[in-house]
Amino acid sequence: MVHVCCAACASHVFKELEKDGFVPIAFFYHPEIDDKEEYEKRSADIKSLCSEDGVSLIENKFQPKEFWSQITPFTDKDSIKFINDKDRYRRRRCQLCTAFIVQKTVEEAKKLKIKYFTLTNLCSPYKDHEEIIAQANEKALDYQLSFYYQDFRKGYWNGRNYARNHGIYLSTHCGCSESVKERILE
Repeated sequence: MVHVCCAACASHVFKELEKDGFVPIAFFYHPEIDDKEEYEKRSADIKSLCSEDGVSLIENKFQPKEFWSQITPFTDKDSIKFINDKDRYRRRRCQLCTAFIVQKTVEEAKKLKIKYFTLTNLCSPYKDHEEIIAQANEKALDYQLSFYYQDFRKGYWNGRNYARNHGIYLSTHCGCSESVKERILE
């Protein structure tokens, strides 16, 4: 089970997993994307890539409210959880996003009786690998699954180039509206 963030990253990760003897099953889930147009662009490209590569795809519905309801206390000045520091807030927001993604991925893997899971977020040089690894390992234990870690970052630019050469949408942010403001990618 591979949580896929975008077709650019997935193009590289699928190839690496196949080299290691895995048959990837893509799981497209993005609770942090609150822009329906952004969600649909990524979804369309993932569907196309999976179709071309013969990869099975599972897609969750566009439902950003669950994620954002968890973020609101950190932005509400009247909340005890309010975080005034922008860097601390961004770290917390990203931790929660990772937690949502990992949780849903392991639930889906368990439901389908898939033993291994990983994330294409591990392709991004902008993501906190230690945070992803810690959360994924914890959930792997909870669900009696195996988290497959590989540092896919070496293929990040390969994926970006693949996307450019195949007319695939390249986002300049992680997905959430907050990262649009930060524009932390490329």
